[in-house]
This record gives sequence, C-alpha cells and structure tokens, in this order.
Amino acid sequence: ETSRLLLVADADLSTEQRQQLREHFLLSAPELAAAAKEIRALSQPLIHSTTLVLRERPPENPRPTFLHNRGEFLQPKERVEPGIIAALGAFPADAPRNRLGFARWLVSPENPLTARVAVNREWAAFFGHGLVRTAGDFGFQGEQPTHPELLDWLAMDFMRPHPGGATQHSTLNSQPSPGWSVKRLHKQIVMSATYRQSARVTPDLLARDPANKRLARGPRFRLEAEMIRDGTLRASGLLSEKMGGPGVRPPQPDGVMEAAYGKPKWDASTGEDRYRRSLYTFQKRTAPFALFNNFDAPTGEACIAQREVSNTPLQALALMNDQVFLEAARALGVMLAGQGEPVEARVRLLFRRLLTRPSTDDELTRLTKFFHTQRARFDRGELDAKALAGPAAADPNEAAAWTALARALFNLDEAITRS
Repeated sequence: ETSRLLLVADADLSTEQRQQLREHFLLSAPELAAAAKEIRALSQPLIHSTTLVLRERPPENPRPTFLHNRGEFLQPKERVEPGIIAALGAFPADAPRNRLGFARWLVSPENPLTARVAVNREWAAFFGHGLVRTAGDFGFQGEQPTHPELLDWLAMDFMRPHPGGATQHSTLNSQPSPGWSVKRLHKQIVMSATYRQSARVTPDLLARDPANKRLARGPRFRLEAEMIRDGTLRASGLLSEKMGGPGVRPPQPDGVMEAAYGKPKWDASTGEDRYRRSLYTFQKRTAPFALFNNFDAPTGEACIAQREVSNTPLQALALMNDQVFLEAARALGVMLAGQGEPVEARVRLLFRRLLTRPSTDDELTRLTKFFHTQRARFDRGELDAKALAGPAAADPNEAAAWTALARALFNLDEAITRS
C-alpha cells in the first residue's frame, strides 16, 4: 500500500497518507535502523505460553477399568468403579466419582491422613525427623509414630479454621486463620516449649534416648544443601533477593556437565544472577549441581519425601574451596578490612554473622590469634594475598587474612548444623 502512495501526486495526499509515508521513511532510514528494529519487535503480537493439562473424560464416555486375571493385561475379568480403600473411610455420598470428588475427599475432615502427612513433614523440617520417622511411608512398612496423640491433635488442628490469631496466646496476628494454614502451623511449632529447648545432650539422655525420639532436648541436624549455600551468601551480603525468572547457573567445577547427555555447556551466570537463591539453580537430571549433590540433595531422577544425611571429607573440602564459599569469604574479607574497629570487634561481628550467636571469650581469643597468624604469613609473602583476597581488595594482606578467617568459620560443624 505504501508503494502505491508514492505514485500519488503530493497535492492529492491526505494527512493520514502523509503520516504513513513519513513513518515508512523513518523505519527504512539506515541511521535509525536500531530504533526501527526495536519498534518492529514491540509491534509483534503477543504469543502466550501454553501448557498441557489433564482433563477428565466426559461422563458418557468413561474408560472402563478391570481386574486382570493373574495380572495379565489380555485377560480383563471383573470391572471396577472409582473408589477409595475401605480402611481409609467411605467416599462422600454427594461427591462425584471423579478426580474432583477424590480431591474433595483428600481434604475432608473425615480423612485425617492428608493432614497427618502434611503435619509430619513440616515437623520434620524443624526437628530433622518427623513424629513418624518414615516420612514417605505411613503404611504397614512404615514406623509407628513416637507421639500418636500429638500427631492426631496437630492434624485435626491444622485442618480446623481458627477465628483468632496465629496461636491461642499470640497477639501478633489478630486476623482470622483459615484451615490448612501452613504459616500458622510453623508458628505453632517454633513457639512450642519442645522446639525451644536447648540441643545440648547430657550423658544420661544420650544413653536413654540417643535418637531423641522422646524430644527431651532441642533438635540438632545438618542443614540441607540449598540452605547451606543460601545462608552463606546471606551472611556475606551477596545473596540476591530477586524473585522469579528463568533458572540461573552458579559457578561449579569444570567437567561436571561432561557426564550429561549431549555434554551441554555450563556458562556460569554473572552479576546478580550468580548469587540468586538456590531455588533458581538450573537442574540437569543426568548431571546434578555438584555442590547440592555433595550435600545429599536428590538428583531429580526420583521423587523422595526425605533426604539421607551423610558426613564426608568432600563436604569439608567444598566448604573450604568451592567457588561460592570462596567468593563469600572474599566479600566478608573486603568488608571487614575496610572497617576501622579493633580486630576483636570485627572478629565478634564475623562470628555473629556466620554462627548467629555471640562468641565466648575463649573463642574470641583463639580466632583473634588465628587472624594475626594469617596476617603475618601474608606480610612475609608465604602466601599469595592477591590470589586469595581477589581484585576488589584495597589492602590485599588485610583482606586476605579476614578471608582466611571466614573460610575457617565456614568449615565449622556449627556453621552448617541446626542446633
């Protein structure tokens, strides 16, 4: 259409036609090519992303299901209808016999199993193990609950709406609490006397209850892989609080992706994406993220309800030498080297940031001595201060000594243990 307008005499062009020719000229001018490209991109129609969904078959065309003779799929015998196991109660009479009705039964008050499983998993997140130790098995092969009455009460209370605040004795939240409130359950657990106990164990308690099944002391367990990384980045001030977006690729050792199908490249993210929360780390099932795998995170090849916990020398090496911990230690080293407070005051600050408690006098003395020892080694040239402190350090020897102290604290058992 624009080419036809070029054949029209100038005097016969309307205002709209002149504007159309002007826009065509500006979008075609070489000097404005970059702006024209952006305008054309913005003019493209939006393409909405789609996803597959599972839709129920129409009632008039159900798929029949049969019991097969000795499991042989070519010998269907007795036809069966949708239902639930008799031991778990009766299906609601007014509920449709489909996935919607099954979903309603799952969260109905007559079925406490769903709430029990949910409560048990939340309890395990705070105590390291659930009231039922086999979090993924509530059947005959699972363990019996150590406190069955407590599990039943928590499950029923979890389902029940509450007109008051988050807890009976709390005034922090006066809004009504609906049923199935995980936030309320979390607050209920952490404010309990059981959770707020000391994790210190006496010889008598250790002899009588080594696994702490009777909850006579506070929980003590190693943190999960993602929590260790995020906690370290948070303490160093590097953690990005950016929400949403595609997965990112934090740095990891070379060669990890060589085992993956197709040998894809792992180009480490830069800038803020380098320090995103572990939730956003890109996962490859055939080559899981090395740091997470080292600390017992699942590979993604199977769904599990509870992770195994190991204690290996490789974990200590990762806490000392992995890139994320080295960069976190460098950030702390540069920060502390730039402060003018006495060494003891900065040691207290570093200790509090990493271990969330004040240091004792003995700990303060030992750590201060360690700092001065490392500072003297860097001053004598025994170690390469610039290689350890990084290029951002104004005083490499000072920053390197603080970096070395931070790495030592990262490697403490207390730094990765909930206690």
